[in-house]
Amino acid sequence: MRVVYNHKRHGEFKLGGKTFTFLAKHRFPKKVTPEFLLVDLVNNLDKIAEEQEFVLNNVLAKLKTMDLRKLKVTVKKYGSTRAKSLLTSLIKQSEEQYA
Repeated sequence: MRVVYNHKRHGEFKLGGKTFTFLAKHRFPKKVTPEFLLVDLVNNLDKIAEEQEFVLNNVLAKLKTMDLRKLKVTVKKYGSTRAKSLLTSLIKQSEEQYA
């Protein structure tokens, strides 16, 4: 499913022969960053087809390559309660490994 975040519209729209699902989301950055995409993935973990355990293992691996300071700010700004809890513990775990 192709998802488009915007401030005004929601629903399915056909553009250029492809169907897009527009979601009216009120809080998202003007410029998409890898940190935001990771937080958004964890926010929508229950909506994806992949096995959650597999995705979370990949999230942990990805954390090791990211700027943790930026990620903390992004989690605080855009994370759902569940995502904040999960990512905060993973970030802490990652920091302890490299301390």
